Amino acid sequence: MTLCIAAACYGKRWQHIVVSSDWKAEVGDFAAAEIQNKLYWLFGGQWCVLIAGTAGAAHGLIATLKQTIDPKKLTKRNIEDEINRGVQEHLTKLADRLVQARHRVSFDHFRTHKGEFDKQQWSETWTNIRTKLTLDCQLIICTFIKKEAFMFQVEENGEVFREENFLSIGTGSTIANSILCFRRQNEELDVPNTVYNVFEATQYARKAKVPGVGKIHAFSVLYSGRRQKRLRQSGIRKLRGYFEKYGPRDIPNLSFSNDFWQSY
Repeated sequence: MTLCIAAACYGKRWQHIVVSSDWKAEVGDFAAAEIQNKLYWLFGGQWCVLIAGTAGAAHGLIATLKQTIDPKKLTKRNIEDEINRGVQEHLTKLADRLVQARHRVSFDHFRTHKGEFDKQQWSETWTNIRTKLTLDCQLIICTFIKKEAFMFQVEENGEVFREENFLSIGTGSTIANSILCFRRQNEELDVPNTVYNVFEATQYARKAKVPGVGKIHAFSVLYSGRRQKRLRQSGIRKLRGYFEKYGPRDIPNLSFSNDFWQSY
């Protein structure tokens, strides 16, 4: 899979978002390469989208969001509803494709004309739609509305939720979330400390050898007004130096006296 992270922070006057993604792509069951871009821009750079899971599935979902959402009509109040609407529209498309492949009718016809189908076949298809149909991907969507940062996560089951501090997706997300919680990452931190916290989270996931987490990670800072900055290699070297200083340490051989133990 992958590891993608978004973390809100504060600049001199306004909110920013630090984002990170790796480049690892799984090729078949055994091969992998650092070749897959997992950061995309929608609506002329107004949205930054990070992906995890099956790339083709994520691209299909992104295409549906572009078709169903009008960025000019987004407000602080309706943006989550609009993302939800786009995701549900895509799930309906996936259900329609499944029904078309099995029964040669539309999903709407299948749903409203139950009596035309064999009961067992109808029940089997309906169960697959209700319990097995997923997006087969995750997204993190980042944007700004009136200079306020908005970050949303889209889960494989179609759930959409907003988080104000940080989000992570992919196989490395459990470790990344733990590190970011330990570092108390929140939207009030400044950019340098947030960049380091995100970097540290990627390095812990890498050192833990989490399957699918790549070695190469890109780091960017997003600003309101379709602006962004990408961290140069010199900046990444600086972060590595901080990680060597503040990151995990090897533990020496420890000893405990028998006096420390109580039999029971």
